[in-house]
Amino acid sequence: MKSICLPIILMLSVIFRTAQADEIQLFTWEEYFSDEVIKRFEAETNHTVNQVYFENESLRDEVMYSGKAAAYDLVILDGYTLSVLGEKGILSKLDNALSDDLPLFTDKSEQACHGYGIPYAYGTIGIGFRNSKVKETISSWMDVFDYAKANPGSVIIPDEDMDTVAIALMALGYNPMSKDVSELKQAFVLLQSVIGDLLVFRNGLGYALDKGKQSKMDMAVFYSGEKEQISIATGQDDWEYIIPDEGTLVWHECLSSHTKKPMKPSTIEFLRYINNPANAAKNAQDIWFATANKDALKWANEDYINDEELFPSELTSSKYYNYQLLDYNALKVRGNIINVLSNQ
Repeated sequence: MKSICLPIILMLSVIFRTAQADEIQLFTWEEYFSDEVIKRFEAETNHTVNQVYFENESLRDEVMYSGKAAAYDLVILDGYTLSVLGEKGILSKLDNALSDDLPLFTDKSEQACHGYGIPYAYGTIGIGFRNSKVKETISSWMDVFDYAKANPGSVIIPDEDMDTVAIALMALGYNPMSKDVSELKQAFVLLQSVIGDLLVFRNGLGYALDKGKQSKMDMAVFYSGEKEQISIATGQDDWEYIIPDEGTLVWHECLSSHTKKPMKPSTIEFLRYINNPANAAKNAQDIWFATANKDALKWANEDYINDEELFPSELTSSKYYNYQLLDYNALKVRGNIINVLSNQ
């Protein structure tokens, strides 16, 4: 009797586990989740994770507003966009998606995710440059524009409504979240003056991943943590990252869900898995970004914890700006600036 029942039980167990297997659709930046952590999750749960990549926030936001994002279980969103989409009723409330026994996130990350997302990462915007190529002292946002004019075909600036205009505003000595039309016009003129000298007008990491060792990029606008990924992708170990004297924007990113996409048990499993402190530390160290998971730092190594690029000691100083909600006109002007530049 036992010899008959045991195989049946084992067979039923396999069938049941297969029936429960699910595919989680994740809309995210490329190289933003550890391959090893994803593989471990798939092996332990029998679920699969399908990652679909976007390269810039404008394209991602088009997907969100069009309703096509309902095809994805989870979407990576910055705190600013998350608050706007949440207020418009496009996102589900996720503040109760994880139980209280999971690790706490940083206070600022929780605030940035506005209850509509699960905190994932945070960081700054700065200048990345190759010290073997760039001999000038780099300390100002204006240095990006000056170097691009002096060295055509070697600099990359991203095509982002908020961030691209922000760096031009800071280069001119203005607040990166300025609503002043005169200041925004000056930012446009500055950006337009170098658009023809840029290597490309796109995200620097995306370019590096595409070109690899054929990269011609010597300087770019970086998001903190990208230096490591770009060095690996290009095989160039001479990249540096600095926060300019005028300051930087502090960004937060969260995992969110479209209101028309019900939260599946497998999605909850995935969120719980990557927020386990040990897994969160492994994930952050493999990709090299600042995790919003406070408990993960207990599992991180010293090189990671002491990395000034990821964890700047002056993060609370006046030179660190936070994203602010902008009115319709300010957003429209920024959108028009990027549209014009993209078509030149």
